[in-house]
Amino acid sequence: MTTLAVLEQYSALCDELDQYMNEENSHLRESGNDQSLLVDRKRQILEKLNDALVFLRQAGPVKTADHTASADVRKRVLAKVLKLLLLSRESEQLLFKNSVRNAPRVETPPPTPARLATTYKTQKQTRPASTEPQGSWSVW
Repeated sequence: MTTLAVLEQYSALCDELDQYMNEENSHLRESGNDQSLLVDRKRQILEKLNDALVFLRQAGPVKTADHTASADVRKRVLAKVLKLLLLSRESEQLLFKNSVRNAPRVETPPPTPARLATTYKTQKQTRPASTEPQGSWSVW
């Protein structure tokens, strides 16, 4: 398989990942949780991407004749990856926001007089005796 064909395959996988991430993002906006079906599909796409990366490494450098075509494919892939990073960040923020919203609230018990006394209890520390009274200025 030529390097250009592997790049085209990688571009198609990025398109598939883009479609998936758009579905995931809209699902997170609507329902607010991540379903296991979406996670399984994401794992399948990531396995395909890892395989494509292995093929890219094995394919080697691009032939001189295919250089302009591969440059176009690489630009498309780079633009898609940057878009996916932004979409991933937005989905991550939605997941975090929804997990905080659905988390159980922890109520602190009302303070008791004994707890307040221990909280605000001051301990006097013994200081070594000095020749100068505390808080005075020393003159040179």
